[in-house]
Amino acid sequence: MNESLIAICQLFLVPLTVLFAAVGVANARFVKLLVCLLGVGLAGLWLYRIYLWTGLSVIDRRTAYGLAGAFALCWVLTLLHQIKSSFGGGYDR
Repeated sequence: MNESLIAICQLFLVPLTVLFAAVGVANARFVKLLVCLLGVGLAGLWLYRIYLWTGLSVIDRRTAYGLAGAFALCWVLTLLHQIKSSFGGGYDR
């Protein structure tokens, strides 16, 4: 695998993982919503960075898209859940 691609993936992987923990420890719904927006934005930047990368082999590009796409999907689902819980009724969690 391309060494610079590994470095870029680590550059995005570490903050996105830390943000998942931040969602878990946040006390207010608004803070959780903001952290989710930050996570979706960062995952989008990661996907955009891979899209603009020239000179990647097909397998490296697919691997990077798979990793970034998995994180992006998790963040979008988490954001949708936070939006639903923020504006929907139910228990105050």
